Amino acid sequence: MKVLVTGANGFIGGNLCRHLAAAGDEVTALVRPSGDRRSLADLPAVRVASGDITARASLAGALAGAEIVYHAAGYVSDWGPWRAFCAGNVEGVRNVIEAARAAGVRRVVHVSTVSCYGFSGGVDIGEDTPFTPRPRDRYITSKAAGERLALGYNGDGIEVTAIRPGTVYGPHDRTTTVKLAEALEAGRFGYVDGGRHLMAPCHVDNLVTMLRGAGESPAAPGEAFNAVDDGRVTWREFIGWMCADLGCPEPWLSLPHVVLWPVAVLAETGGRALGLRESPLLNTYRLRAVMKDTHYSTAKAARLLGWRPSLATREGVARAIAWYRSANKGKAA
Repeated sequence: MKVLVTGANGFIGGNLCRHLAAAGDEVTALVRPSGDRRSLADLPAVRVASGDITARASLAGALAGAEIVYHAAGYVSDWGPWRAFCAGNVEGVRNVIEAARAAGVRRVVHVSTVSCYGFSGGVDIGEDTPFTPRPRDRYITSKAAGERLALGYNGDGIEVTAIRPGTVYGPHDRTTTVKLAEALEAGRFGYVDGGRHLMAPCHVDNLVTMLRGAGESPAAPGEAFNAVDDGRVTWREFIGWMCADLGCPEPWLSLPHVVLWPVAVLAETGGRALGLRESPLLNTYRLRAVMKDTHYSTAKAARLLGWRPSLATREGVARAIAWYRSANKGKAA
């Protein structure tokens, strides 16, 4: 297959490029002109092309000859101006799909998120569960709008499917893995409600196998699929495994979400009023993600794609921390 990966120098995009190239696909990695390409330096078989999803005309050259586009680029943050979320997660989706359709691409696999459900809580949440609107949350709102827009193109001269990953972690992850590990080593982490709530981890190896399956399966067009590890894991279990592999004490602090919620609202409101560029340590998105059980079913992916996660969460954590320790070796010296 001739494929294009957007956001290819990011965590998900980079791992996907490695997986697709190893499987024998002819991979083109789309990177912004100013983007850092060092993470792709060890992939000589991957062609790197310049392009920006916010500028449709810049995509044509990279798309030439592609059969499948894996759209992993976007604005991933829990803080920032609406224009950035809209440009990256809504208009960027429109630009990629319209440019892909014009180039004769057969299918686009759009990387969405379980955040679109709005963290309303539940166990075995299926893909037919309606999204809970969160108009004050710019990331959730823009990603939900982007997914609806993407799937709306399916059958209109192009095939489109959407993948909704949970909390993605693993090698080369500097958002979840690194930040959590650093906080735990420094003793700057505390539980919400004792860490008893179920979470939705998704090791990047499990995610990329689903993405490739969605790119090739005849059952995928027009569908959305949850992507999470097997089993039910609480935040306390996940953090405990990280601490065991890091060799550091487990957190002792825990506060109830009913106490933290008004603090998060106040911090977020004040931060926006002051025009802060960085998020407060506690905001409503971060708290909403951990204050209820958020467990998602992958039965649909098993049924239609034949997908099963190959890596259990405990082993996934071990591999993530092994990479973290290797990547940070010598930094303290």
